[in-house]
Amino acid sequence: MVARLSVGSSGGKRSVGDRMTVRYQADDPRVVARQDDVDGSGVVLLAMTAGVGALAFLLLSVMAAVQAVRQRLSRR
Repeated sequence: MVARLSVGSSGGKRSVGDRMTVRYQADDPRVVARQDDVDGSGVVLLAMTAGVGALAFLLLSVMAAVQAVRQRLSRR
């Protein structure tokens, strides 16, 4: 059976002939995906991105608060 990996799969980074584990749909074995692409690594990436975004928002909030306090103190 010959099948192509879906668009967005990272399988294109591997050399031709490399062995890889794939999953396929039982009703259509031509639809495949790499095991590495379906094992939840996307969820980990999303969680990391959300965490970094939350930390950046917190840092900017603290910086804005410090700046506001400095401006109040300099007006006195």
